[in-house]
Amino acid sequence: MEHQRCYIYQPPETEERANKRQRTSKFDPQSRLPERLQIYRSVWAQQEERIQNTLEGADSATQENIVNFISAASSSPDEQKFAIPTALIVAGPSIASHGHFFERLGRRVRDANSAYIVLTSGECPNLKTLLKNLIKKVTSRVEDDDEDEIDRPSTSSRHGPKLLNYDLGHVEEWQKKHRAASIVVALQDSEAFDAGLLVDTIDLFHSWLDRLPFVLLFGLATSAENFEERLAGNSLRFLEGQKFDVIQSDEIIEKLLHATVASTDVRLHIGSNLCRRMLDRQKDHVQSTQDFCDGLKYAYMSHFYASVPSLLLKEGITFSDVTADIFEAVRNLPSFRRWVEDTLDDGRAQDVRNLLEDNEYLFDQVSQHIQSGQQALLSLSHAASVLASIRQAIQMSPTVRLSSIWIRAASGELSGSPLIRETMLSIKKIPSDKLVHLLASLRELEGNYFSIDLASSQQRLDSLLKNTDTPLRTQHDVRNDSLRTTVVAQKVLLSKHKAALSEQDRAYSDIVTEFHDRLETYFASSLVDPRTLFLSEILMYDLKSPHTEVFQPKPRFAIERALASPHDYLGCDCCSGVDGNPAALSATQPATAIVYQMYLESGTLINVSDLWSAFNAIAGDGSDENEPKTMALFQRALAELKYLGLVKPSRKKTDHISKTMWKGL
Repeated sequence: MEHQRCYIYQPPETEERANKRQRTSKFDPQSRLPERLQIYRSVWAQQEERIQNTLEGADSATQENIVNFISAASSSPDEQKFAIPTALIVAGPSIASHGHFFERLGRRVRDANSAYIVLTSGECPNLKTLLKNLIKKVTSRVEDDDEDEIDRPSTSSRHGPKLLNYDLGHVEEWQKKHRAASIVVALQDSEAFDAGLLVDTIDLFHSWLDRLPFVLLFGLATSAENFEERLAGNSLRFLEGQKFDVIQSDEIIEKLLHATVASTDVRLHIGSNLCRRMLDRQKDHVQSTQDFCDGLKYAYMSHFYASVPSLLLKEGITFSDVTADIFEAVRNLPSFRRWVEDTLDDGRAQDVRNLLEDNEYLFDQVSQHIQSGQQALLSLSHAASVLASIRQAIQMSPTVRLSSIWIRAASGELSGSPLIRETMLSIKKIPSDKLVHLLASLRELEGNYFSIDLASSQQRLDSLLKNTDTPLRTQHDVRNDSLRTTVVAQKVLLSKHKAALSEQDRAYSDIVTEFHDRLETYFASSLVDPRTLFLSEILMYDLKSPHTEVFQPKPRFAIERALASPHDYLGCDCCSGVDGNPAALSATQPATAIVYQMYLESGTLINVSDLWSAFNAIAGDGSDENEPKTMALFQRALAELKYLGLVKPSRKKTDHISKTMWKGL
């Protein structure tokens, strides 16, 4: 070909595509739906248990400290107090996650025989309303889950004057009856409260401190210093507080992802594209952890509800549990077609015939590949955790989170990537003190998916470190390199030479080299591309379309498009325009769509009289009798557009229009 200027390329002749045949059998898209929903409930119950355990353990230490602070404040009730015990809880900028934190905290506080009340800025615009809500929530506590014994604030008393519904005397009566250890008032979004309201509340609570054991909890999104600047000096003297830092939502999301998506004990895996979109939504909108859990739950629901072959994820499934339509769905999967093509390339035509004709043979193959595919995906998740643990143990920079590593691994981009090469190069140069810490961290990840023998490397390293006091270094360490200068023909030449290694350094280099090779082999075998696995559509859910439409909807775009092109949504001939032109306006289109399209064609300021004349010319029939009916349609269309926020009328330009024109707007 090198000596020819051009050549003729003739592609191989292929058979024409067969004509589309008519379906003769009835297809049921909801085949075996109850069984699939049962599998979903069992699978999601395991994930929900992991989620609850993760959320409880994420901030358990902080909540325990807060409960201990409240218990210490109420340990001596007879002692006179000169300041209100106050906890400044720095919960971070994610306002949406504050509610779930205070809800979990309330369950612990109530177990300590204390009244717990949460107040928000939306329900407390002034001091009187704050006191009303406080009294209502304190006196309405249900004791022993008995709804008949709910205490309500009374506005009259037999032995004293009538109490107003915002008098803290109601709380005092309730306290005398129930003897609560403390009355904990949590201001969830305290920075959104008015500064004057906070000052008045603190002063009032301090005046009642000799009768009511108040404890204040302030939820902060910024810092304790900014909150203190908003309060007056006298009010700060009435507070005796302590600051508590809560784990931020992004760190909790990392722990949730490690426990659910990147876990080594799941049956259904989430794809990289969907997981990346869920994490980006968390960062862009600063949503709560519950939104991440809801998105994960919706992904599980979508997979088991829409995918018929998801029934094959049932544990202990037999051939009698699978119907013929499920086998047909498996044969139409893209991964099945690729597997058949690879089998044909290997010359196993009889196996392909059995796969296409024998359902029992196909079931055996599917069962084997589902197990092997599960093992491959779980090994992939474990390898991502091992890589994140290695980088954290040797303190590599920049810091890469587990979520980023797992997404790249699930998309098939991690094998042979610069991130792997950088990590393996750092292991070659690791000193002995860091290697000890690395081996200790990897011992926690040993199991069925991590077959590297760390015990032998640890024993050899321990015996080697007994005879030395300084950290050992490998032959790849830059400190063992030296530069030598040579003058040749009045030119200075630099050459790099390795320094002579001691026997201990040479033995340590052998340990590191062996560990490096084993780790490199482990990553090469575990970091596979999940999309190349057979039946990856069953083992992994990665469809972003329904997930995006539900959690990131675009209602305004949909409404504008429906009004601008009503024929695309209605699908009728009357709305297709004039002479087949969909852009032309016609009287058969909805009145709101006609007005909106004329609004789009006009300028920034529109005279309503001209708009009415144009609408009457299109939708009206030219008779004076039907003009009031056409006017009513026009007014209703303007009212709908104004309600949707698509049209903003300007009174300055429409003063000369009659009042009936804007009736109803």
